[in-house]
Amino acid sequence: MEWSRLRLGLVATIACAALVAAGTAASSIRQHPLLTVSPPVVHLKQPASVAIRGLVGQGPVEVRLQGAAAPSGTLLPWVSLRLENGVWRGSLPEPALSGMYPIEVRTAGGATVTDGRWFLRVFPVGTLSRPSFAQPVEVASWWVRAVARATLTAIRPWHLLADDHRDPQLHRLFVVAYSPPGDASPSDRKGIWITTVRDGYHGRWRLLEATVLP
Repeated sequence: MEWSRLRLGLVATIACAALVAAGTAASSIRQHPLLTVSPPVVHLKQPASVAIRGLVGQGPVEVRLQGAAAPSGTLLPWVSLRLENGVWRGSLPEPALSGMYPIEVRTAGGATVTDGRWFLRVFPVGTLSRPSFAQPVEVASWWVRAVARATLTAIRPWHLLADDHRDPQLHRLFVVAYSPPGDASPSDRKGIWITTVRDGYHGRWRLLEATVLP
């Protein structure tokens, strides 16, 4: 009887150890990957590369930029990465519009991985050096006051265009009317479209572009 109990205990110990080892292996496979972008900020038509660690054994691996589109408005496709010494590497797509683009990763079987810190920033020169604000409408007011050195007469939020797939949580558009310095005549008022961008889902807002057309 004692030998039977000892043998059952030994079997149970071995089984538990096997389960722990299997769980550890599964956890390592499910470990959240480490993604780096180089350079993290680019200008339009400037290439950027991506490197992903922690996805060994889960290939093939693909990436895409959420909301990134070609000049026609067609969303850019998934891009396949290549495995080099345990690291998945490749070039990111080049969007037609400036903006903040979340990076999405797809592994074998169609599983997708995202992270609120994975972005490609496609910004005009000087964007990150501009003042930041808690609310996007403050960016438009700042532009009229500090850049145009004019008087704000009207401001209105505007929906992104139908072929603009950028995330509205990260991009806001405003149409602004203002009076040039020293001229308060309604007939001389000017208009501008202000596109604002947020540096992350919990970040502050900055000027992305000021254009005569949306």
